[in-house]
Amino acid sequence: MAKKTNKENENLSKWASKKEVVHTSFPIYLALGLIKYSPRFFLNFIIKCSSFFFYLFNKTSRNESIRYQEQLKQHNPDCIKRISAYKQIEAFAITFVEKLECWVKKSIPFKIDYSKAKDIDELISYVDSGKGAVLLCSHLGNSEIFRNLANKNKINLSKEVPVSVLMDLGTTSNFTNTMKKVNPKFADNIVDVNNINPGTIEKLMTTIEEGGLVICAADRVSKYNDNITVDGSFLGKTAPFPYGVYLIAMLLRAPVYYIYGLRKKDNGFDRKYDFLVTKSSVNTDCKRSERETNIRQMCLEYIQELEKNCMEHPYQWYNFFDFWAKSEKA
Repeated sequence: MAKKTNKENENLSKWASKKEVVHTSFPIYLALGLIKYSPRFFLNFIIKCSSFFFYLFNKTSRNESIRYQEQLKQHNPDCIKRISAYKQIEAFAITFVEKLECWVKKSIPFKIDYSKAKDIDELISYVDSGKGAVLLCSHLGNSEIFRNLANKNKINLSKEVPVSVLMDLGTTSNFTNTMKKVNPKFADNIVDVNNINPGTIEKLMTTIEEGGLVICAADRVSKYNDNITVDGSFLGKTAPFPYGVYLIAMLLRAPVYYIYGLRKKDNGFDRKYDFLVTKSSVNTDCKRSERETNIRQMCLEYIQELEKNCMEHPYQWYNFFDFWAKSEKA
């Protein structure tokens, strides 16, 4: 765990508190309508056009995509053939549309390959036995797939289970409110990471006790807790990770699994995904004196999984900010 200086806090807050780009509901309603009713070829055309304009007019996303890809190439020259901000932005546009498809269409509109999900049978068996688990995802790929599979009971469980999703609602309030109107179930199981309190932990514990799943992204620092992070070497450079996420995992004392939904082709329109599930080796049911050590161990293990998948799918990373700001200011 690391406490930041005032200058470092300011740098972290700049990206941790970045608001959504869209400030009105109309573009979101328009996008949802197009996604729900447009033929696929027309939707692909819209994705291409929006990717081009986003690339053309969003300088920050272009610059940060290049920064990330250069760092990736420096860490492993063989994992990325060409530095291309456009390819990363287009991959993001494809994923964004496919995330929304999960909510506006009755069935999951993807072909999902589970052959790389080495621990999924163990996870299903564990949850089927009436015990809960914590799932740590990221901004790599499309983790929304699993949430929808769980919500719609499409992951071969013998029963429906409760699902609690920790999200930063402060930076996506307009999008979240619009999605609530479109699909009232969207926010039924969302917990705001900016308002964690003893009551929140109790609610999450209830989810675990009822044999449910607690899902949270573990690669983005909240603006309200950016002074306490776990620092680790990510792609060869020190980066901050959210201490609170790993602390919650320890407090829940449930087994932790790292999950990813990764499009087989980063810029492919064929809607084919690999689903990855890997169980953490870290013991969450530990003594209080062991907690800090285990938090750091879990974070470092998570980073290793994230690095490996970034190198295999370099353009599916959707954190468009300077992830290594602290290291660069040092």
